[in-house]
Amino acid sequence: MVAIVAAALLQQALTALDCDVSWLITTAERMLGGARLYRDIEEVNPPASVLLYVPPVAIGMLLGLKPEIVTVALVTGLTLLSLHHAARLLALPPSRSTPYIAAACAFFLLVLPADLFAQREHVALIAGLPILALIAARLRAQPVRTADTWRAGLAAGIMVAIKPHLAFALIMPALWLVARQRSLAAVRTPEWIAVALVCGAYLLAVQLAFPDYTARMLPLLRLVYLPGRDSWSNLLAGPMVMIPAVAAILTLWLARGRPSDATIVALLAAAGFAAAGLVQGKGYLNHGYPAAAAALFAITLELARPGHARAFGSLCALLLALFGTYAYARVPEPHALRDAIVRIGPAQPRLIGISFDFALGHPLTRWVDGRWVGRRGSLWVTGNARQQLADAALPTAARRAYEAAEQADAAMLAADIIRQRPDIILVDETPGLRWIASHPPLAQAMRGYRPATRVGHVTLWKPRPSR
Repeated sequence: MVAIVAAALLQQALTALDCDVSWLITTAERMLGGARLYRDIEEVNPPASVLLYVPPVAIGMLLGLKPEIVTVALVTGLTLLSLHHAARLLALPPSRSTPYIAAACAFFLLVLPADLFAQREHVALIAGLPILALIAARLRAQPVRTADTWRAGLAAGIMVAIKPHLAFALIMPALWLVARQRSLAAVRTPEWIAVALVCGAYLLAVQLAFPDYTARMLPLLRLVYLPGRDSWSNLLAGPMVMIPAVAAILTLWLARGRPSDATIVALLAAAGFAAAGLVQGKGYLNHGYPAAAAALFAITLELARPGHARAFGSLCALLLALFGTYAYARVPEPHALRDAIVRIGPAQPRLIGISFDFALGHPLTRWVDGRWVGRRGSLWVTGNARQQLADAALPTAARRAYEAAEQADAAMLAADIIRQRPDIILVDETPGLRWIASHPPLAQAMRGYRPATRVGHVTLWKPRPSR
């Protein structure tokens, strides 16, 4: 276990938290600095996604540490607490394989995520693990302490609050529990009351503390963000489905059709996580991670039981885990772009970008100890609107709505440039200069800047010298 933790910390020391986590940390910093979420700074996701990173940012400010370091430390600590809680609830009989089970589970939660470490789905899986263990204990009619059930339920409520889609991973095992016990009383227990209380409190907090989310952001998300989906062929052939599917087949083969209760719960949770990813329809790697990890939990639990082909099963599980780790190690490291910013910009530069690529400015801004001054992290509104505008059969009214959203996106960017006077503007070749020229407010704002240098497909613009 110590070796796994050390490997995870070394892995995180050699890489960077991905663009989503970097942006959410930046958003949390600006919130703590007095910015109003969904007005002074805009985030696609509901408030829980930002609130999740407020504690590490606040602790980092208090201790004088980078929030990335605190985030990694907190998530690592929560992982160990979650594994300890789940192990106590499962109460598996001690055996020679127990240390290996613990090490494998720690690997799936600490090393497998790779560059997805501390992503919302990663934290959600950590929070949801105890209630999955509790469901397995309920299936075996195993006695559990009331305090443990409440703790598991509260953590699961946080999991659902982070991303409501992930409720599928709880619903499917819960339905299996109801079917096995042939009574709805199976879910009228403290843990489910705790889940409901957390979710209810969160919904109330959103309405009271973040009214701009429902009033301003949700209509925009329904218009431009939610309709954008990857193709079903890409979704079904991607790691979000393929890794859990292969792991499930291997698990059922190892079990000879008679998997343990804990294994069934893990497989149903994996199916629920995969369903959540398919409902979102984006195909992002972080959306698929919980399904892959839960399916690998299932293999590990089955390998712990006496049986045949354990060596072959262990080898297959190891290969799947290594493949997943490789697939998730995808954070771009734009060293040349970072070096160019350091070379031509001031210390702690103010940055903004003209790009559809969210990963262009994040974690790059934090790499150069800069400050992102845009209200949005990228031109995600225009990028998603243009995907819909490419449909020749789009109704006229919808086309006008998407065009208006694009115009508003460009106007907001122009206003941010004029008001914040960034030191460097990252101009991507997509959408490019022609797109800038087609939006007069933005073209006007860019007249105070000139190209300074180019790195790949990105041109760095600096303010024109004062006359």
